[in-house]
Amino acid sequence: MKKQIIIVITVLLLFAYSSKAQGKVGEFSWQASLPSGEFTDFIDKVNALGLNFQGRWYLKNDRTSVGGSLSYFYFQDKRGKQTITTPEGGAFTGDITNFTNIYGLQAIIQQDLKPKDQKTVPFIRAGAGGAYQDQRTYTGIYELQNDGFQFMGNAEAGVRIGDKVKSVVLAATWHILPASGDMVSTSFFGIKLGVSYFKY
Repeated sequence: MKKQIIIVITVLLLFAYSSKAQGKVGEFSWQASLPSGEFTDFIDKVNALGLNFQGRWYLKNDRTSVGGSLSYFYFQDKRGKQTITTPEGGAFTGDITNFTNIYGLQAIIQQDLKPKDQKTVPFIRAGAGGAYQDQRTYTGIYELQNDGFQFMGNAEAGVRIGDKVKSVVLAATWHILPASGDMVSTSFFGIKLGVSYFKY
């Protein structure tokens, strides 16, 4: 819980610090994700349900913006007929489905590589914060659940195309949530498509 309090305070401080900003931007995006690393032992299929909303404020240098984001990701993988061992020592055989829900809250910093008033603006972006994850394995009879809070980090590189007010955003992303408790380490690459709206 202490970690989550620190995360919330950090986001709020970023919002307060950016009150002298040179412009505000809101962004909503959809993401398709490909699991990587140890996460592929649990989920090994592309999943197309990833949603993200963020608000950022531009600082005085006019290319750096800071803010926060809320995100949701859902992953599901039907593994077919398998036998699993429960923590109590029992065993179940059935059509196994692994799935997880991830709810993220992050502080965000973005660096534009061109002035923001141009029609095509490449950018790099990083985020750090926390997430609640609910990993489950379902056999049709028995359900095994591991859930809790984890650190969540991500990196992006993309491009914004549009005018001074409305734009389309296309980006490649990577997320990492280190193992915590009985939850497996979670990492995934993604392709993000979104829209942004500027207010100067």
